[in-house]
Order: sequence, then C-alpha cells, then structure tokens
Amino acid sequence: MSTRYALGRIFHQQLIPQFVEARKKLGISQLEMDEILGVAKGLVSKWEVGIRKPSGFLFCCWADSLKMKLKLVPKRSENGSSKYTNVKEFLS
Repeated sequence: MSTRYALGRIFHQQLIPQFVEARKKLGISQLEMDEILGVAKGLVSKWEVGIRKPSGFLFCCWADSLKMKLKLVPKRSENGSSKYTNVKEFLS
C-alpha cells in the first residue's frame, strides 16, 4: 500500500523536510508553532507528516515564521526548456 500525502509526494518529500529542519534549528516545538501561527493544536504535526495540508496563506505564514523565503523557479525539462506540468503529475 502506498502512502498518500495531502499535497503529493514532491511537496511532502522536498519542501516539508526543510520546514521541519528550520523549526528544529530555531528550537520551536510543533505545539509552539501551532500557537505562533494561530492554528489548532496539533495541526503543524499533521502538516509535517502529510495528513493535512496548509492553505497557501498559512504555508506562506509558516515559512515566514521560520525565517524562510519561498521562491518559485521555472521547471526545466531534460532538454533545458521550461515545461508546464500538469498539476495531477505534481501532486502524485
């Protein structure tokens, strides 16, 4: 049985670990992060394990509270050109 993540494997395996690492480096617990963001107790934990997903706004707030900057860059295909990816592919 494969694990299904709320926002897809790429999001969970590439982005979330950076958030977890930043939170730990700052010495902030998951419950403290819940309070900082003003979300329900235990919600950050659910985001970090892929059970729930933050809204776009809360994702940006989460990054900001961890002193992180979000940057979008064009995705490049094997031949070096920009490629638009189907959202379903990204989320799988």
